[in-house]
Formats: sequence, C-alpha cells, structure tokens
Amino acid sequence: MVRGSVSANREALIGVEVLDRDGRPQLREAVLDTGFNGYLSLPSADIRQLGLLWAGERTFELANGEPFDFEVYYGWVRWHGRAIRVPILESEAAPLVGMELIWGSRVAMDVLAGGAVEIEELATGG
Repeated sequence: MVRGSVSANREALIGVEVLDRDGRPQLREAVLDTGFNGYLSLPSADIRQLGLLWAGERTFELANGEPFDFEVYYGWVRWHGRAIRVPILESEAAPLVGMELIWGSRVAMDVLAGGAVEIEELATGG
C-alpha cells in the first residue's frame, strides 16, 4: 500500500520510489493528480540525478486545452511492491503521479489538512 497525506495546500502527497540507474530506490514526494493521464512527471534535476534514459518527445494536452511538447524518459518505479518500467515526463512543476500509475488501484483520502491518503492495489481477478 502506498501512503501519504493531504497538505495544507489541499494537495494529496505520496512518496514514490524511483530507481536510479544503479537500481537504488530514491524516494520522491509527488502530488496525486487525477487530471494527469500519464504515469509520473519529474523536474529535470531529478531526471539527471537518477540517470534516466531519454525516450523522445511527446505532445500532451494541458489542463487549459493547449498542446505542449514534453521530453520523455524511461525509468523504473517501485509500485505495489513491484518494479515497473514507466515513461516519465520532464516538467519543472512539482512531481506528479497520474492516472496511468494509479490505474488498477483503490484511492482513499481524508480530505483535510493532514488527512491520510492510501492507495492499494485492486485484485485483478485473474
């Protein structure tokens, strides 16, 4: 189970383990953003420090409807106890966890400052 808390700024914050180029887990605090349909975004400094592999450029639609080109990198994230390879967008905003990463999960939040955030894997039935 992934755990976090709601900040005084009304953001659901969780810790995400991103593996560096040597396979060592590096914890990053990220905002859970259900309006972001990708996996994860990180600032360029984190991408460099982790040694992520560049994968190209991809266009995403921003919240205001405008298209924006993002640099995309591949990295490994420990999620629900497993290391999974995911595309990571470079963005100088706060790190974001999007719907692709939490897909197949149950998200529960106590929506008040200091409230608990819990993300647990759903059974796939298979």
